[in-house]
Amino acid sequence: MKNVINEEKFEGRASTELTIGSFIICSLFFMLFVLVKDNSYILIVGFLFTVVALFLNAIMLFHLLESYISLPNQRDYIGRKILILLSNLPIALLYYTIIIKLNLL
Repeated sequence: MKNVINEEKFEGRASTELTIGSFIICSLFFMLFVLVKDNSYILIVGFLFTVVALFLNAIMLFHLLESYISLPNQRDYIGRKILILLSNLPIALLYYTIIIKLNLL
C-alpha cells in the first residue's frame, strides 16, 4: 500500500509581488533622490520606506524558510522564490554605493 501524504501546494506569488513592488518603489525613490535638488524630504521618506520594506521582506523570508523546511517536495520552487526575494539586497547596495560615490548625502 502506498503512503499518500497530503502536502499542500505552496503558492509563492505574494513573495514575488513583494519583491517586485519593493524594487519598483525603491528605484523610484532613488531616481527622485538623484534628480531633485532639494532631496532632504525624499531621503527621509525613502529611508522610512526602506526600513518598512526591509521588515516586510524579512517576514517573507522567514515564511519562505519555514515553508522550505516543512514542504520538502517543493524545495526547488521555494528556493527560487527565496533567491528572487534576496535579489533586492545587491540592488539596494548598488543604490547606496552610487549615492556615496557621487557624494549626494
